[in-house]
Amino acid sequence: MDTNRFKSSHDFSNIQKNLHNNPGYHVESYSQQVKDYMHDMKTKNQEATKQGFVAHAQKSAKNVWDEIQEMASEAWNKNQDHSDEDQ
Repeated sequence: MDTNRFKSSHDFSNIQKNLHNNPGYHVESYSQQVKDYMHDMKTKNQEATKQGFVAHAQKSAKNVWDEIQEMASEAWNKNQDHSDEDQ
């Protein structure tokens, strides 16, 4: 099995294609997130800052990364279980 091949959705050489395949990462999406963040801060009578938004986005990205790692680990373990059965 060739483990060096990426699925086309993970093709790092074509970022624009990846953005098209993952609409959650468009600039427009982040613009909406900024608007939502500013509105949220306003309703809490707090100041909306760029640093605060970036920290919020970083936390969101970390949560997504944690989920990806968990799914990858589960897939690995499942594959290992099946490869043990094949032997």
